[in-house]
Amino acid sequence: MHVIYYVTSHGYGHAVRTAAIANEFSGNVRITFRTALPEAFFREEVHRDFSYAPASFDCGCVQNDSLNVDIKKTLSAYHAIAVKNSSLLESEARWCRAQKADAVVSDIVPFAFDVAEKCGIPSVAVANFTWYDIYEEYVQEFTEYKNDLEHIRRQYAGASLLLALEPALPMGYFKKRTAVPPTGRRGRNRRVEILRKYGCGPDKHLGLIYFGPFGITGIDFSELSVFAEWEFLSVCPIDGAPSNCHLISKTDFPYQDLAASADLMVCKLGYGAVAEAMIHGTPLLYLPRGHFAEFPVLDAAVRSWGGGYPLSHEAFAALDWRPKLATVIERGRLKPCPSDGAGLCASAIEKL
Repeated sequence: MHVIYYVTSHGYGHAVRTAAIANEFSGNVRITFRTALPEAFFREEVHRDFSYAPASFDCGCVQNDSLNVDIKKTLSAYHAIAVKNSSLLESEARWCRAQKADAVVSDIVPFAFDVAEKCGIPSVAVANFTWYDIYEEYVQEFTEYKNDLEHIRRQYAGASLLLALEPALPMGYFKKRTAVPPTGRRGRNRRVEILRKYGCGPDKHLGLIYFGPFGITGIDFSELSVFAEWEFLSVCPIDGAPSNCHLISKTDFPYQDLAASADLMVCKLGYGAVAEAMIHGTPLLYLPRGHFAEFPVLDAAVRSWGGGYPLSHEAFAALDWRPKLATVIERGRLKPCPSDGAGLCASAIEKL
């Protein structure tokens, strides 16, 4: 079975869960990733043979930073891509046929379902939300893009199956839906190794900070030094990082091991963070996220789970974290929620 796996180039969260699923496929499955995300990422995360064919057929959101979307630029960029995609359908379908593709999987590129239909092969959407859900709010302000929105809806409706990664939006426009529990990577608790490597005492608390490739602005992270009982970890450079904030190499400690080791994850609220927090029982400190349809669903899920600690933008930027950090220390980590979401997705795709 040869699967062409289209992955949005919007951010690494989609690629992380894609890699987790790919690692669960049986040896009977060949995979070709069709994406503009770096091949190096997949070489790091996917522990099996695969092919890589770079291409981009969507834009996600045009962001100023991890929390703020430029709505007009987003819709304009997608419109230009959609026009280009319409001229590429025949050639992309020919390419898939030349690869002897048996199925298309998409997270969450709308164009992929047109390609599958053109080739006469089944297609699977892997998603907790889609660009239709995100853009629907935006088009209420910029109504000139209504036709693009309706076209996206029709594209998603062409999928043979939706694997809805819980907590997920309703996405009622898919004709067949299967709910899947939290899907992500499983890491090892390496707390003792981490503390030893960075010369920290065994009584220190670990906070993992990650805001994705877009970063976050308006925060003076040098003031993290006031939290003397905490050591903070980050896989991305942090401007003005104090001595209790450590830049971690993935070759030393993979991100999933950091998530399994930390007492708290400090992040934007995206699916990848929520899934891996739940899988490892690690609480989340996060900000509100406007103009992004998945936020209310994820916010409700982590509050109900008991590990969600929201902060206002003002309190977060002022590093007024101490009350929340004290509660995290008092309550401790949560019981992990072991999940075979990735394995269930892989199995469902193989059964097509």
